[in-house]
Amino acid sequence: MINTTEVRKELEKQLYYYQSVSLEEIDSVMLMNRRVIKFFFHAVFLKKILEKAKIHYRVLEINNLRQFQYMTTYFDTPEFMLYKDHMNGKQNRYKIRQRRYDVTGNEFFEVKFKTNKGFTLKSRIENNSLVYFNNKTETFLRDQTPYKNENFKESVKDQFTRITLVNNQLTERITLDYNISFSHHKKDYSYPNLGIVEVKLDNKPGTSMILKIMRDLKIRPQSISKYCLGVASLYQNMKINNLKPQLLKIDKL
Repeated sequence: MINTTEVRKELEKQLYYYQSVSLEEIDSVMLMNRRVIKFFFHAVFLKKILEKAKIHYRVLEINNLRQFQYMTTYFDTPEFMLYKDHMNGKQNRYKIRQRRYDVTGNEFFEVKFKTNKGFTLKSRIENNSLVYFNNKTETFLRDQTPYKNENFKESVKDQFTRITLVNNQLTERITLDYNISFSHHKKDYSYPNLGIVEVKLDNKPGTSMILKIMRDLKIRPQSISKYCLGVASLYQNMKINNLKPQLLKIDKL
């Protein structure tokens, strides 16, 4: 099992060589409607990825920091309908969550919608209320989904450390996540050896340097959902058939 503190220090050394991009600049690359390509692997590969990517990408910097803690609360129905939709491969499916960006203190209530064309559409509103479900989020849910506030309960919390890169053309965002853990009430589960890269594109995948880097490192794309991983890790007797290949691979890391 790796030491995530040491991993952070090693990644910080690599990030020193990156040109920075501000939060204001990166807002132009929000890619709320995007195609997402995911990879997961042993976290030691994060250093190799950053070594190879520094010529082609800049790193998000806020308050002199380049690595950030994210905290997310996911919501589902009592029957875990959103989780089951994902496990069953349903097209046109949703994820609903509240995300806190620790470095800025901002919190957003977010809806992610996976279309039957393979695109992910993300919408969000700022929601700093201690009560996640309120009049504001009720209106937002009605506008963005077929659901209402009363359909949902808190299902999983996750925490992870994230590095965000943008390409020099400002057409692509890369997120590199590690130090991933899940909790619900008094149960928790962590994956210290797991690294996840998400490539968020508005252009053709063939033009992406990060995809070439992943090929060179012999890391193949494979879908993974942090939410589904969290549910499968914390709850017993959940359907995990479609998640078994990922779980087996993660266990070997």
